[in-house]
Amino acid sequence: MADVQVNSGGTPQQPTVVESGGGSGAAWAIVVIVLLAIVAWFVFGRGMLNNNNGDKDININAKVETPAPAPATPTKTP
Repeated sequence: MADVQVNSGGTPQQPTVVESGGGSGAAWAIVVIVLLAIVAWFVFGRGMLNNNNGDKDININAKVETPAPAPATPTKTP
């Protein structure tokens, strides 16, 4: 239930100011984003997943032949 304050005369009370550290959440969010960017750079930028040192020329020398054209259908002569 909600607390209800009832002032019955007398001197009015000043509300209590509660300060919270709202900046610390934003700071942690920036730290997490920077760490994720560094991890992504290591994984995708430097090629940690594929341990090669740059581009490799892979020539499999495959010989591709096209099939011979299908013979024409014979025409009927009357």
